[in-house]
Amino acid sequence: MTFLVSCDDEASETPIVARVGERYFTEQQLKDAIPNNLSAEDSAEMANTIIQSWMNRELLFDKSEYNLLEEQQTIEEQVSQYRKELYIFAFEKELLNQKLDTMVGEQAIEQFYQENPDIFQLNDYILKVRYIKVKPNSPDLEKVEKWMQRSADDEAQEKLQDYCHKYAVKCFYDSNWVYLNDLLRELPIEVYNKESFLRSGKQVRFTDNEHLYILTILALQSKNTLSPLNLERTRIRNLILNKRKIELLNTIRKRIYRDAISSGKAELYAKPQLPQ
Repeated sequence: MTFLVSCDDEASETPIVARVGERYFTEQQLKDAIPNNLSAEDSAEMANTIIQSWMNRELLFDKSEYNLLEEQQTIEEQVSQYRKELYIFAFEKELLNQKLDTMVGEQAIEQFYQENPDIFQLNDYILKVRYIKVKPNSPDLEKVEKWMQRSADDEAQEKLQDYCHKYAVKCFYDSNWVYLNDLLRELPIEVYNKESFLRSGKQVRFTDNEHLYILTILALQSKNTLSPLNLERTRIRNLILNKRKIELLNTIRKRIYRDAISSGKAELYAKPQLPQ
């Protein structure tokens, strides 16, 4: 990189590698922009690219600033507004990190759920299922189907879990609710009528060229009903935190405004006046 610095720059406090008008691109800026693990040849090539890009950008800025005099005021206002928004965003983010209470207890979650039932209406069917995906030649498939149906039998469920660990390509035997659309993405079928599919029986088998799919429906809840709390717990926590963020920021903004008015730093006029 040093070959890019002229002898005249040795006397300057900060060596530069390029200049456009009174703006300079320093050797340190160039070094910071180039990864350390490059070869000398690659470093030199990247250095030339970076310098050329910087000079082109600065020259285009000069040209655009000269030729857009009528639009310049609008651009300056937009830049100023954007700069203010960046500062405000950074300031409010730091305040939230310092002051926001992120602890959401179970009582708060349950209260929010009970007070806002309209928010938690289901748009899709939800199910509790047991599901296994295996090779068609896997052993004891008849036993697997029986184990999957015996949801209250702890011994059967232990055998099913052990079987899944040994032979299943994929297995799902959790007690959590799952959306029907998410479940259907796992199955090698096209379902055009969800109601008909759900009426097809508590245990369903599917096959494709490589796998056998066995699905047992343990529980079903229709759309347009109240979604279970267990399914909504994470969403409720996020909603509560978002509400707290809004309330905290509003409180801080009001306090800053009140303090500025009280101290005379800011003033709201009843009628427009000329600046003093």
